[in-house]
Formats: sequence, C-alpha cells, structure tokens
Amino acid sequence: MHFKFINYTMKLPFFLLFLFSIFSHSQNNTSALVVDSADNSPLEFVGVYNSKDHTMTNADGRFQFSSSLDSIIVYSVGYDKLTTTSQKIKDTIYLNKSVLELNEVTVTNEKTLWQKVGDSVRSNYPTYPYKEKFLLRGVLRYNGEITRIQDIQGKLERRTLLYTKEIDPDKKDFKVELTNMRKVGLVKDEKKVYFIFETFYQLFMNFTPINATGDAFDLTESTFENGNKINLSFHTKPEFDNEKVVGYYIINNEDHAIERILIEIDFKNNPYKEDGETRFRTVSVEKEIYLSKSSENNKYHIASAKYDVKVELTDEQNSYTSFYDVSFILTTSDNEGDFDIKKNVSSSKDLFKIKYPYDQSYWNSQNQLLLTDEMLEFIEKVQDPNSEFKVKSNIKN
Repeated sequence: MHFKFINYTMKLPFFLLFLFSIFSHSQNNTSALVVDSADNSPLEFVGVYNSKDHTMTNADGRFQFSSSLDSIIVYSVGYDKLTTTSQKIKDTIYLNKSVLELNEVTVTNEKTLWQKVGDSVRSNYPTYPYKEKFLLRGVLRYNGEITRIQDIQGKLERRTLLYTKEIDPDKKDFKVELTNMRKVGLVKDEKKVYFIFETFYQLFMNFTPINATGDAFDLTESTFENGNKINLSFHTKPEFDNEKVVGYYIINNEDHAIERILIEIDFKNNPYKEDGETRFRTVSVEKEIYLSKSSENNKYHIASAKYDVKVELTDEQNSYTSFYDVSFILTTSDNEGDFDIKKNVSSSKDLFKIKYPYDQSYWNSQNQLLLTDEMLEFIEKVQDPNSEFKVKSNIKN
C-alpha cells in the first residue's frame, strides 16, 4: 500500500469562524429525525443517500434530503442499513444496532488484506484530476460554547483523491471557486485571542485518507454483513505512549475498497507552543471519512467527512486553562462533473478572513447539512443589534 502519511497534527494558530442553515426544494423532498431504536438518542453523521445524491444528519439527528430519485438509503456503521423510499419515510427513523464483529482474528501480518487494498487503489479511486462541488462547514467552540459558524459552498478541482508514492502533495493541488458563503462569529475571545482557521489546502489535505497500518499498530480483522464488509481496526502499541491512536477501516470485500475511515488521536504530553503571552497545544484529533462509489464510473469519492480538533490554551503562569473545539464537516456532490471552475479564492488563506457576499435565497433553499437548534440560537443571539459582542459576519440584516 502506498498511501502517504499525511501530517494530521494541525498548526493551530488562532482564529474565529462562521456558518449557516439549510433548507430545500426538489422533486422528492424528505426530512426526518434519525435515532437509536434502543434509547431514542439522536444519531449524528448518518448517511442519507441514493445513487445520485447524498446528505447526512446533523448533531440533532435531523436531515433534509432532496433528489430526483425516490430511493433512499439510511446507514451508519454499527447499525442495520435501511433501504426505503421518500414516500415511506416517517417523521422519525429508528435504526437498529447490528453485530459488526464476527470471526474476529488478530492480524500479525496485515499484508494479505492491505496488499489487496493497495493493489486496487487505481481501479477504485481517481488518482487523476477531477471536479466536484462541495459544502464545508466550520464551527468553533470556546469552553463548550459556540463562538463561530461558517458555511462555504463552491466548486473544487482536485489533482487526485489519494496521494500515492508517485504523487507528492503541492499547494497547487486544489483549485477553488467560491459560489456561496455565510459566516458569523465573535472576533476574539475573553482573552483577546483570535483563533485562526485552517486554509482550504490544509483542510482538504486533512480530509485525505491516511495509512494507519505498520509496525506501530496492532490490527484486528473482523467481518460483518455476511462477510461482504471487513472491519480492520487498529491501535498503537503500548510502547508508543506519547500518542494514542485508535480507529478502523471499513473495507468492501468484493473490490477491496476502503468505504469508511475513523481515526482518533490523543496527545498525552504534547508540548506547548508559544504565541506572545499565551501558550497552546493540540490535545486530540478525530477524523472520519465516508467514501461512496459512483454508479457511472465505479470510482469511490469522499461523500462526507468530519475533522475535529481540541486545543488547550493557557498563559506563561498557567493562571487559567481554556479549550477550543473546532469541527469541520465536508460534503461533496457532482463528483467528476463536467463544469467550469473559475478560481476566485486562494487555497492558502485563513477561511474566516475570506470575503464573499451573502445570498439569502441560496441559503434558504440549501439542504446538504441542516443547522442545529443550538446553532440557530447562537446566530440569533449574536445578530441581535443590541448584542454586546463584537461580531464578524457577511450577513446583512
């Protein structure tokens, strides 16, 4: 396997961000709440899709799905897949937990399975330039409270989906045309710190699948869905005590394609970085990527992905401790589409500093990722003209 290990340790400068809501109109327009059938808890990041369109549930478990097709699949790893139609969807969808791990075997030499994955890379994934449309959401929390929301919609041309041994990353690998944006957020926190968002280049690279196999990891293989899927789980060996890395790959046993990746990294003794009188360090990183197969060319593309980072902030005297939690969610559509891209934004610019006008009509008809109730409350609070907060926003009341 020749995936390059992408450096997942964010350079976390300081910044503040933005975002907004989404609704929809189409031939088949479906909305519902997805919950765990055992305890009725809402399920986030559940895929809702068919062969043409894709969306996901938000943190409240809600989604709105528009498609010219009537078929709908509702699926999350660990739950039974629901295949239905828009006409049969009820207000609430109850997903049943499935038995994932059967015939569990600890892998002492992963080359057999992993080599099959590696040998199938070029047939399963586009390792050539292609275009797609995307929605990117960034949410920043300061000590648990939302302080920024930003939604960016646009067109993207990628040089490749996967970086093989023959392809080195370059800052020119992503060409972006911004088509819609909304943002709202507090400029600085109570300590006068501005949290810098990542750039398009940094984020798209962080959403690139990575290789977490090798001498540093213990691997366990298990099958589910009657042997059609393989769960290859991994965790760092005990001697690697500075970083704890756990996660899994979901691999299609028919074509040996990776369909989902989850990786969680805890930094136990990460050193602080100095920035004036403040000190900060990355505490944890979590990355989750879903890949779906196109019925047109049988290639897998990133359908949706989530990237979460926790950062600890203090001063030279350790007189206080604050935490930032930043989350980015990516959804894509029209993968390998035939459309023009006119670059109008740098892929190396702090996302929160990007300027673009707000189009209310677009966001009122958007449904790829709904705002949660908490987000709506935050937007209403900071948009209040009597608010005491200093806010940066492109939304004009």
